[in-house]
Amino acid sequence: MRKKKTDTQPQYYMSAINNPVLNYRVYIMKPREKLLFFLLTFIAGGLVGLVFYGGLFKNDDGVATVATYISDVLVFCVVGLLSSKIFIPVITQALKNRRLKKLKIQFRDFLDSLSNSLSGGMNVNDAIANSCHDLAMQYSDDAYIVREVQEIINGLRNNIPLETLLKDFGERSGNDDISNFAAVFETAYRTGGNIKEIIRRTTDIISEKIMISEEIQTKITSNKMQMQIMNVIPIFLVLMLRLSSSEFDAAFGSIVGVICMTIGVGFFLAAYKMGQKMMDIKG
Repeated sequence: MRKKKTDTQPQYYMSAINNPVLNYRVYIMKPREKLLFFLLTFIAGGLVGLVFYGGLFKNDDGVATVATYISDVLVFCVVGLLSSKIFIPVITQALKNRRLKKLKIQFRDFLDSLSNSLSGGMNVNDAIANSCHDLAMQYSDDAYIVREVQEIINGLRNNIPLETLLKDFGERSGNDDISNFAAVFETAYRTGGNIKEIIRRTTDIISEKIMISEEIQTKITSNKMQMQIMNVIPIFLVLMLRLSSSEFDAAFGSIVGVICMTIGVGFFLAAYKMGQKMMDIKG
């Protein structure tokens, strides 16, 4: 039985015909992706850390000491590592959501093609094969939906029931519309229900949800841009203050300055997290 926790799920499952099939409920970065995003978040976080906590332990004349350089290196490394730990999961979730959105749109196109093939008089198996050909021309052979439909076709050739193949796809998809369609299809297929009407209705529902989601995203695009600008303004304000006046720079490096800065960073991170939740539109 598959576990529900995403962090314990594998990236691939073995299908009914013993082929590795993708588990869309989790996103596991490739080694190159891990290295790239680690370096980006580490360097960006380290530089931001120096803006807020750099230049400590200067002498009374404001000249950097050996302790200043040591503390700068420590701040850069510690804040960089913390940034990687905090933001890499955020990036991973964003990549997962982008993949799920692609799969949802491709699945809608699959149902649309399948509905047209069934309306043309084809049986279900032939309609699926024809849809796979149409999708390969519309997208590419390595598109998510093309690989999934091809896996279904291969399963049918090996006498695996269609409802079993669709149910497996629905469980792995991480999308309620796909899993619900698979469950309804299984019941209708066994009882001789109206498959054409089920596919047509499911296509309409998914299309409506995608359209509504895109309309909402369009309306809040300006708000997202404003939020992103507000996220970086505090960093530039602190940087300008420190560069414009040695007195401000010295104040930031004092014990009181470090305490106040830490409190400010806490509010900054809390506001960022709250903003991300407010702008997160579930599709």
